Amino acid sequence: MSSSRPQRRFAVAAVLMSLGFTVALLEALPRLAPGLMPEKVRAVERIYDARESWENMMHPDRQLGFSLKPGLDIAFPSEAGQIAVKTLDAGIDSVGYRDLGTKAPFDAMAIGDSFTFCDDCPAESCWVKLLSQQTGLSIGDLGVNGYSNLAEANMLTKVGPVWKPKLVLLGFFPNDFKDNVHFNNWVRSDSDDYWTWMRRKRRSDTSDWLARNSFLYRLFDASRRYGDRKPVEYNGNGVSLVLRSDDWWWGVVERSEVTPTYAITQQALASADAIAKKQGSHLVVLLFPFKEEVYWDVVRQHLKHGADLSDDDVDAPLSTLGDFMSKQSIDYCNLTAPLREHARKGEQLYLKTSAHWTAAGNKVAADAILACLREKGLLASPS
Repeated sequence: MSSSRPQRRFAVAAVLMSLGFTVALLEALPRLAPGLMPEKVRAVERIYDARESWENMMHPDRQLGFSLKPGLDIAFPSEAGQIAVKTLDAGIDSVGYRDLGTKAPFDAMAIGDSFTFCDDCPAESCWVKLLSQQTGLSIGDLGVNGYSNLAEANMLTKVGPVWKPKLVLLGFFPNDFKDNVHFNNWVRSDSDDYWTWMRRKRRSDTSDWLARNSFLYRLFDASRRYGDRKPVEYNGNGVSLVLRSDDWWWGVVERSEVTPTYAITQQALASADAIAKKQGSHLVVLLFPFKEEVYWDVVRQHLKHGADLSDDDVDAPLSTLGDFMSKQSIDYCNLTAPLREHARKGEQLYLKTSAHWTAAGNKVAADAILACLREKGLLASPS
């Protein structure tokens, strides 16, 4: 009996050592040899690395929730590779903005979320920079990943009097519906830091530390958070896309004109228009469709939600906002039709996994905005 006890202890210790070695190896391997990891695993690492990098680029702002730090010069992890990101000082309250090479004084300013910031593409490919080159206007890019329309209206209030732009371009992406709700709830809270407030709503401090430091926890967390999305990988007609039926857009499509987020969003856009007019600027809202909306011809064949819906159904959220803005005499440009036209030609306008535009998508967007602004008489027609 006594001789077997040390043997059992040795066996237990050996098992624990083996488990510890296995965990250490699994934690180290993605960092030491990332190329050996499956594509989906690399995508999880990239998402969490990008989130951590992004948070490190921000500082709290009681009016905006958070803002970009000025003076950044970093390589941002992206599906498209390491993206060079530089920021400058907007001239008030240490608010930073992305340096696209355009120079102050600015004729126009762009406000919005990641689609306006162009966080998945280099500065030279960003639609803001392309539009600046096409129009001859110097356009400052105040887009910030994760912003809501409410935060964007506050950005206009803060920076507009300093920059004094004649034209304000506000980019709207459908996830702004939920972001507006989050920001509205944060304003009513006692927190001075929106980013920390949102993070603690999603996970505990312990979970947040593990997500920053443990590869295995990231896999677990990603499976828990995203495991029910059931994405479809499509390769055909010259494009390679991962398509999803995510709740953030599907719920809005199903409840067009009914979901309460519309009222908050309409209020935010009307407020931005009033602020712009008070400052002597002209606001134009840019409606950016999501990837699945642009490639709806493909989606309807592969996602279970697609079979019973038409283009009009899936376009309803942006169309509803367009109808509202028409009644309020707010100028807007809906980019759905031009993007869908190019998508049907087999052009890769969005990155495979990310929701953001490729260089080709940014080019189509810039061309569409240029044509829309000219049609509205806000730019001189080409000679």
